Amino acid sequence: MINIAFCFETDSDLDYMKKEVTQCFERRGICVSAHCCHNVRELIRIIGSSFPDILFYDPDSEQGLMRKAAIAIKKHNPNMVSIVTTKKDYIASPDDILLEPFYPIPNKSRRQLWSYAAKAYESAINDKDTFEYYKRPCYAKLPIGDIRYFVSEARRTHIIYEDGIDTFYKKLDEVEEIVKNKRCQFLRIHKSYLVNVKYIAGFDRRYVKLTNGERIKISNGDYYRNLIVQLHSETIRF
Repeated sequence: MINIAFCFETDSDLDYMKKEVTQCFERRGICVSAHCCHNVRELIRIIGSSFPDILFYDPDSEQGLMRKAAIAIKKHNPNMVSIVTTKKDYIASPDDILLEPFYPIPNKSRRQLWSYAAKAYESAINDKDTFEYYKRPCYAKLPIGDIRYFVSEARRTHIIYEDGIDTFYKKLDEVEEIVKNKRCQFLRIHKSYLVNVKYIAGFDRRYVKLTNGERIKISNGDYYRNLIVQLHSETIRF
């Protein structure tokens, strides 16, 4: 169960955002508990001892009091993700870093709401031992240690793992950011390849050799130099 809280002054904003976001989650088989409030006082009252995993709000409302409340809630639930509505002239606050993951959303369109809510969900359920991804009609999960590498193709990313191949829609840059804090180390050896160090058996200036004998091309000198720095002498060259 994912706890979601919406805090906005107007009923129209609250009704629209709650409806769109909860429907998106429910269509994908994700159970959510959603709460709405108009101000910080109501927010504190409704959450009680159950702190939200995802909080939608305007960080500048009530003269910045909403941002302070979010920081306080974050101390009780370090995994809480903030999705904030912003104006075009929004100026980031130094306190925003205390709220990471922190996603400023420029408007409340249906498409953007789900895009940001999906990012927030993935951050909220982040498990260092697994990689979760959306594959219609629901989310799938793989042990991170079983993934040999990710390879991008147009808008899709393929996961190559010990038992097969799977595909989902996400940019490789986003995947790289997600796996950065996992228990396995992944290295970008090409603009289209992100490889699990666990499966690297050797490398030269042109290719990385995997433990199953497969070779993946290193795209340029910059990626090769990064490979050298990251691996040091842990991997035997061939």
